Amino acid sequence: MAGSLIGDTVGALQSAIALLADHRRSRATRREFLALGGDECTGILDNIGLTRSDFDDAMRLPYASEDVLSLAMLSIGIDPDRFESRKMARNRFMSRTCITCPHRRQCHDHLAAFDFESHYQDFCPNRDNFAELLGEGHSTLSAAKSS
Repeated sequence: MAGSLIGDTVGALQSAIALLADHRRSRATRREFLALGGDECTGILDNIGLTRSDFDDAMRLPYASEDVLSLAMLSIGIDPDRFESRKMARNRFMSRTCITCPHRRQCHDHLAAFDFESHYQDFCPNRDNFAELLGEGHSTLSAAKSS
């Protein structure tokens, strides 16, 4: 019983430290982004379909400073660097969907546990976009077969 309590306490402390570190990274990312200047910030936000208010709100979400979309795509076998994948991600505002997603913590935890591909269909708002990319042969597996 005492071992379980100690383990739970250590787990809670590790979680609190991770959240604090994440919050600091998000604040630093926000400062770096805003340092680019108004025109460049507006252009970047327009490209992914975010308003300044959306961006500010997203920066308050867990793991806001991480590129979860690219990691998610890689984990299910989609090459995020292929032109077609980038084009579809932009046209479907997949980045916006990911950045503003309320499930970022869940996504991050599954990516860290290397089991995102087994669970994303239960919570990810980009699941249909991923399915379409996989169905159209944009996966890393089909790229390897065509080489």
